[in-house]
Amino acid sequence: MSSHPIQTQRGASKLTLLVFGTLFGAAVFAAYHILPFYYYYFDLKNQFKQVIKVASVDTDEEIRRKLMVFIKQYEMPVDPEDLRIERSDDTMKISLKYTEVFYVTFGGKDYTIHTFNFDATTKGKFK
Repeated sequence: MSSHPIQTQRGASKLTLLVFGTLFGAAVFAAYHILPFYYYYFDLKNQFKQVIKVASVDTDEEIRRKLMVFIKQYEMPVDPEDLRIERSDDTMKISLKYTEVFYVTFGGKDYTIHTFNFDATTKGKFK
Protein backbone atom coordinates (compact mmCIF):
# COMPACT_ATOMS: atom_id res chain seq x y z
CA MET A 1 0.00 0.00 0.00
CA SER A 2 2.92 2.37 0.37
CA SER A 3 3.38 2.44 -3.42
CA HIS A 4 -0.06 3.98 -3.95
CA PRO A 5 0.93 7.61 -3.03
CA ILE A 6 3.98 7.36 -5.27
CA GLN A 7 1.84 6.28 -8.22
CA THR A 8 -0.46 9.23 -7.55
CA GLN A 9 2.50 11.59 -7.60
CA ARG A 10 3.73 10.09 -10.88
CA GLY A 11 0.28 10.57 -12.37
CA ALA A 12 0.18 14.16 -11.17
CA SER A 13 3.61 14.88 -12.61
CA LYS A 14 2.56 13.45 -16.00
CA LEU A 15 -0.55 15.61 -15.94
CA THR A 16 1.55 18.64 -14.96
CA LEU A 17 3.97 17.96 -17.80
CA LEU A 18 1.10 17.59 -20.23
CA VAL A 19 -0.55 20.85 -19.12
CA PHE A 20 2.66 22.88 -19.10
CA GLY A 21 3.80 21.29 -22.36
CA THR A 22 0.52 22.28 -23.98
CA LEU A 23 0.78 25.83 -22.61
CA PHE A 24 4.38 26.10 -23.79
CA GLY A 25 3.42 24.84 -27.24
CA ALA A 26 0.57 27.36 -27.45
CA ALA A 27 2.91 30.18 -26.38
CA VAL A 28 5.50 29.21 -29.00
CA PHE A 29 2.78 28.97 -31.67
CA ALA A 30 1.41 32.42 -30.76
CA ALA A 31 4.87 33.99 -30.64
CA TYR A 32 5.73 32.50 -34.04
CA HIS A 33 2.72 34.23 -35.57
CA ILE A 34 2.63 37.47 -33.56
CA LEU A 35 6.29 38.53 -33.38
CA PRO A 36 6.55 39.16 -37.15
CA PHE A 37 3.75 41.75 -36.84
CA TYR A 38 5.90 43.78 -34.46
CA TYR A 39 9.09 43.24 -36.45
CA TYR A 40 7.36 44.53 -39.61
CA TYR A 41 5.94 47.51 -37.68
CA PHE A 42 9.32 48.63 -36.32
CA ASP A 43 11.06 47.94 -39.61
CA LEU A 44 8.41 50.01 -41.40
CA LYS A 45 9.03 52.93 -39.03
CA ASN A 46 12.73 52.60 -39.77
CA GLN A 47 11.98 52.75 -43.51
CA PHE A 48 9.94 55.90 -42.89
CA LYS A 49 12.97 57.50 -41.17
CA GLN A 50 15.27 56.59 -44.06
CA VAL A 51 12.86 57.97 -46.66
CA ILE A 52 12.40 61.22 -44.71
CA LYS A 53 16.17 61.84 -44.65
CA VAL A 54 16.27 62.05 -48.45
CA ALA A 55 12.75 63.37 -49.03
CA SER A 56 13.94 66.56 -50.72
CA VAL A 57 14.90 64.66 -53.88
CA ASP A 58 11.69 62.58 -54.23
CA THR A 59 8.09 63.56 -54.82
CA ASP A 60 5.34 62.25 -52.57
CA GLU A 61 4.31 59.74 -55.24
CA GLU A 62 7.87 58.43 -55.56
CA ILE A 63 8.06 58.05 -51.79
CA ARG A 64 4.70 56.29 -51.75
CA ARG A 65 5.87 53.93 -54.51
CA LYS A 66 9.13 53.11 -52.67
CA LEU A 67 7.33 52.43 -49.41
CA MET A 68 4.67 50.30 -51.09
CA VAL A 69 7.36 48.00 -52.50
CA PHE A 70 8.57 47.49 -48.94
CA ILE A 71 5.02 47.05 -47.60
CA LYS A 72 4.13 44.48 -50.26
CA GLN A 73 7.32 42.56 -49.48
CA TYR A 74 6.03 42.04 -45.94
CA GLU A 75 2.51 41.31 -47.21
CA MET A 76 0.95 43.97 -45.01
CA PRO A 77 -2.79 44.54 -45.56
CA VAL A 78 -2.37 48.12 -46.81
CA ASP A 79 -3.51 50.10 -49.84
CA PRO A 80 -1.41 52.97 -51.24
CA GLU A 81 -4.17 55.42 -50.24
CA ASP A 82 -3.70 54.44 -46.57
CA LEU A 83 -0.17 55.87 -46.57
CA ARG A 84 -0.30 59.54 -45.51
CA ILE A 85 2.55 61.86 -46.43
CA GLU A 86 2.57 65.44 -45.14
CA ARG A 87 5.23 68.08 -45.86
CA SER A 88 5.80 71.45 -44.26
CA ASP A 89 8.94 73.51 -44.92
CA ASP A 90 11.81 71.09 -44.19
CA THR A 91 9.75 68.61 -42.16
CA MET A 92 7.89 65.52 -43.27
CA LYS A 93 5.44 63.27 -41.49
CA ILE A 94 4.63 59.80 -42.80
CA SER A 95 1.86 57.83 -41.14
CA LEU A 96 0.08 54.57 -41.76
CA LYS A 97 -2.72 52.99 -39.76
CA TYR A 98 -3.37 49.30 -40.37
CA THR A 99 -4.52 46.14 -38.65
CA GLU A 100 -3.08 42.65 -38.48
CA VAL A 101 -5.27 39.72 -37.45
CA PHE A 102 -3.99 36.74 -35.49
CA TYR A 103 -6.28 33.84 -36.28
CA VAL A 104 -6.37 30.07 -36.07
CA THR A 105 -7.86 27.79 -38.69
CA PHE A 106 -9.75 24.87 -37.20
CA GLY A 107 -12.17 22.60 -38.97
CA GLY A 108 -11.96 24.62 -42.16
CA LYS A 109 -13.00 27.86 -40.42
CA ASP A 110 -10.88 30.82 -39.37
CA TYR A 111 -11.22 31.95 -35.75
CA THR A 112 -9.90 35.39 -34.86
CA ILE A 113 -7.85 35.32 -31.68
CA HIS A 114 -6.84 38.99 -31.61
CA THR A 115 -6.77 42.02 -33.92
CA PHE A 116 -3.70 44.26 -33.64
CA ASN A 117 -4.12 47.93 -34.54
CA PHE A 118 -0.88 49.59 -35.60
CA ASP A 119 -0.21 53.29 -36.14
CA ALA A 120 3.21 53.72 -37.72
CA THR A 121 3.99 57.42 -37.63
CA THR A 122 7.37 59.08 -38.13
CA LYS A 123 8.18 62.75 -38.31
CA GLY A 124 11.51 64.28 -39.16
CA LYS A 125 13.50 66.90 -41.02
CA PHE A 126 14.87 66.31 -44.48
CA LYS A 127 17.78 67.90 -46.30
